[in-house]
Amino acid sequence: MPLRRDEPLVTIATFDTGFEAGLARGALEAIGIQALVPEDGFSRRGVVATPASLQVFQSDSARAAVELRRMQIRIVKTASDES
Repeated sequence: MPLRRDEPLVTIATFDTGFEAGLARGALEAIGIQALVPEDGFSRRGVVATPASLQVFQSDSARAAVELRRMQIRIVKTASDES
């Protein structure tokens, strides 16, 4: 699946560890939603578990959020959720 470079990425979920974020990314990619964990590949010396975020393309964000909720994965509150 080619990357869409003309569309912004949005953070839709945060996790306590990169492992958890990677599992959620895999679940989304399994249903055809491209996802990214920006913290992948970054390790902090001596730190075993660091927080990580999950990003998707803006046009996929609503569908991805529905899928994450269906899988009971916590979602980041957005400005529109708070109003």
